[in-house]
Amino acid sequence: MAILGRIVIVIISLLIIVDIVSLKFFSYQFSWTLEVSEYLLVFLTFFGVAWLLREDGHIKLDLLLNRLSEKNRTRMEIVNSCIGVIISIVITFYGFMAVWSLHTRGIKTETILEIPRSLLIIIIPIGFFFVFIQFLRNLLSSINKLRLTSEEDRR
Repeated sequence: MAILGRIVIVIISLLIIVDIVSLKFFSYQFSWTLEVSEYLLVFLTFFGVAWLLREDGHIKLDLLLNRLSEKNRTRMEIVNSCIGVIISIVITFYGFMAVWSLHTRGIKTETILEIPRSLLIIIIPIGFFFVFIQFLRNLLSSINKLRLTSEEDRR
């Protein structure tokens, strides 16, 4: 997902550069460049969210977490991951339902390109599916960590 995000950044940059060069040297501006760049920024967000979760880059309440013992911090990570699993699977499920609804009704954007909205919205459930997987991985990792800590305490 991070690689796809990097590719999207390169594509956005190239689109803007080509549009500027075209306007400057040929007095021609591509009317769809801004629209495509906006859509790609949304894709970039959802490509990066699962990777950021894996890298532990999301905002945390460090003031609270740093005051907890290692065991209680791990318990908080378990609670956080459980909540994340539930929320991300709900958004994934209803996101796919919304995409299917848009697709079956043939709804398109009211812009220059008239792109089917389902193609634009599909990134939300896909992105949250990967978030779900990462929260699940974090949950299993935290459970194992708590289990190991508990076994060490017994010794």
